[in-house]
Amino acid sequence: MMWLERLNGDPLPWLLEPENPSVRYWTLLDILGHSEDDPKVHAARAGFPTFSPVAKLLAAQKREGYWVKRDYYLPKAYGTFWVLSVLADLGLTAENEHVRRGCEFLFEHQRRHGGFCRRRRVRGRGLVWEAEPDPCTHAWIVRFLIQFGYADDPRTRAAVDWLLATQRDDAMWLCGRAGRHGCLRATLDYLRAAALDPETVTQPVTARAAAVACDLLMEPRMGRYHVGDLWTILEYPYFGYGVISALDTLARLGYTLERPKVAVAMEYLLSRQLPNGTWPLDQSAPRPPFEVGRPGEPNKWLTLDALRVIGLLHGRD
Repeated sequence: MMWLERLNGDPLPWLLEPENPSVRYWTLLDILGHSEDDPKVHAARAGFPTFSPVAKLLAAQKREGYWVKRDYYLPKAYGTFWVLSVLADLGLTAENEHVRRGCEFLFEHQRRHGGFCRRRRVRGRGLVWEAEPDPCTHAWIVRFLIQFGYADDPRTRAAVDWLLATQRDDAMWLCGRAGRHGCLRATLDYLRAAALDPETVTQPVTARAAAVACDLLMEPRMGRYHVGDLWTILEYPYFGYGVISALDTLARLGYTLERPKVAVAMEYLLSRQLPNGTWPLDQSAPRPPFEVGRPGEPNKWLTLDALRVIGLLHGRD
């Protein structure tokens, strides 16, 4: 693994500690290249249900399949949408009954056009369906449905088709679908889903969106594209956007270090490495649904994802 030479130290023994079976599982699979049939990988996956963050989240699910409220989006960070996103990153799939029930609850909110919409209370009218979904939320749902194993489900394909049909002329998406310029976050959310889907990754829609996202990579605050100051903040979970998730997505879409913006972003990521070859958490997402670590300290999730990016862009020789 020649790419390990880019590290200040070897974090692999730390990432492979059994106390966090999810990080151990992904390290074995994505960093060390073990197969799903490997006994070590199988043993790590078997530890998911009793892993404290997973066990607590699953125990909080309502019998009908949702978390906290029937509004799948609210409350932020603890509602069904947020919990399912985290469970996908933790490694769970539709083999888990709780995941299946949660996804079926979500599918109840899919409209005929394929989009996932919420119902809002309107005075004098009661609960009324939104006409159109928010592209960022919708794309995020598509991504974790694919992670869970629903990529070939006709309902997921309809959801993908809605995204393909709603790209703006500037090759981006925008929540509310109004305004002069698209939204980088919504566009990156689409690309994160597309990068995991063989049918979508080769679409011209994806190529156009990726080119725009790469052009905006590491750019300073630009209100017209809804670009803030998040590039240089190492945050987890990825409830917004950042350098790690953007690099991971672009690398999966075939972008390399020959792209100047990608090279600049990679150098920044490497510069944030601690002396022991790990990456620190700058801040956690607001009210994360599970304990992700303390700001300023080495973080297993960020270190794992940084190694994924380095492996994708520098090769796993």
